[in-house]
Amino acid sequence: MYGIRRIHLPNPGTWNPFQELERFQAQIGRGGVAASVTNAAPAIDVWSEGEGLRLSALLPGVKPEDLEITIEGDELTIRGTVATSGPRDGDRWLRRERASGTFARTLQLPFAIDADGVKARVANGVLEMDLPRSAAEKPRRIPIQNI
Repeated sequence: MYGIRRIHLPNPGTWNPFQELERFQAQIGRGGVAASVTNAAPAIDVWSEGEGLRLSALLPGVKPEDLEITIEGDELTIRGTVATSGPRDGDRWLRRERASGTFARTLQLPFAIDADGVKARVANGVLEMDLPRSAAEKPRRIPIQNI
């Protein structure tokens, strides 16, 4: 016969499953721990525009010479480096929230891109790209012969 097993749970009024997370968050807020932020990957928006695509990526503080953009078929890769200033010798971080370091984002696009026709520009920390559809990907009308 099966027995009844009793499970003892903490009192729901006093038990907090997020206690350790809250303690760590409070410690960071006091400057006791310098949060290390290394994921510098940009936020990216992509939308269709005419027969191609348009891309906008937030890249504050990234210089055009620190960017590398490659296209292979329907994959677009954006690589770069985000540099930030920091404490000098003898100083220490009190709070560190700005992302820094190298990043790489690869997006699979809905069709192949004509790499020779791509236009890219950076202004005010925003990368804007026009991505025309490859001629091989464009719909074509097939002529019908009368026999």
